[in-house]
Amino acid sequence: MNLKQNILILSIAALLSGCGGGSASVADSALSASLQAVQKGQITDNTTGEPIADVKVSIGDTITTTDTEGYYTLTDLIETDETTINFEKEGYLLGSTVIHIKRLTEDSTLSPNYLEFTMRAHKYQWDFESSEEVIGASILLNASYIDVNGNPYTGTISAELTILDLTTEEGKTLFTGSFKGIDSNGDIVQFESFGLTSILLGDSEGNALRFANGETGTLIFDNVSSSENPDTMPLWYYDYDQGLWVEEGYAELQADGTYRGEISSLGTWSLNKPLEEDPGIYRGRIIDENGVPIGDVRVYAVGENWVSSDLTTDENGIFELKVIPGDDFELTAYDYQDKYGASYNNTIAAIASGDVVEN
Repeated sequence: MNLKQNILILSIAALLSGCGGGSASVADSALSASLQAVQKGQITDNTTGEPIADVKVSIGDTITTTDTEGYYTLTDLIETDETTINFEKEGYLLGSTVIHIKRLTEDSTLSPNYLEFTMRAHKYQWDFESSEEVIGASILLNASYIDVNGNPYTGTISAELTILDLTTEEGKTLFTGSFKGIDSNGDIVQFESFGLTSILLGDSEGNALRFANGETGTLIFDNVSSSENPDTMPLWYYDYDQGLWVEEGYAELQADGTYRGEISSLGTWSLNKPLEEDPGIYRGRIIDENGVPIGDVRVYAVGENWVSSDLTTDENGIFELKVIPGDDFELTAYDYQDKYGASYNNTIAAIASGDVVEN
């Protein structure tokens, strides 16, 4: 999930009013081979606001790179309700989000499916020797490593580490993918997140390293604030090909209030509590100052440590959001055809499990 940070205040340009339902899909929809589309966007640095050049941008096998101003264009895409787009740049947290792909319907539309995405340079970067133990506040490493060919590696290792606090705006903005994943039962579930950690290791030439067979690392999550702090909480790794989080293992609550758990691979991990009841449903409609519905708008519900999205309003401006029960949230929106963002300047009161609110 990646929201444009300098979002405008929603006033008369786009108003919310009561409506019927609409929904975002959960997995990649069936693709129509006869419909092709273009997807454009710009990548900027989350800290400086400057454009980032030479970012690898990919949707499936369709790949391009950003120019000196951070702009990119992907062509010959297939229309789909939901697909994953990934962003890769050396020294930065791997980026990923989901978008709706719609083909160009009018010649006057210059930038269909537009996306403004921010990336963050890794917070910590350092070198250590393969024989050394890494002991930090958020990670413990004491393992053997292998290179891309599966051979044991000894020597200098370069490390890149990023930690996100999901209660902050930055954490929710930079969170990888969406706040949903595949649980241990194989079901796709919505969740709230209590932390993200990305750890990547490379050899002396910059090639990726991974744990040797049977080796593990330990992640430590602090500042975990929940209405209930269970003894264990699931760990999830992000699958960039699927565009989904996958549950694997768990972290245990420690006496100091932190959660500690073992990971079997390097990459992007998070500590997430899956929703165990029906979500609340919030329905709305986007209209302009003349009361005309606005289609092609992404709408987000932003909670304390979760975000839910409807990737596009329909031609009637209708959207539907599944929200975490019992949590207040705010609304933001982005018109991906006309390239502007807005936020609703009131907090939406919590919705109970199974309830439907239309405002």
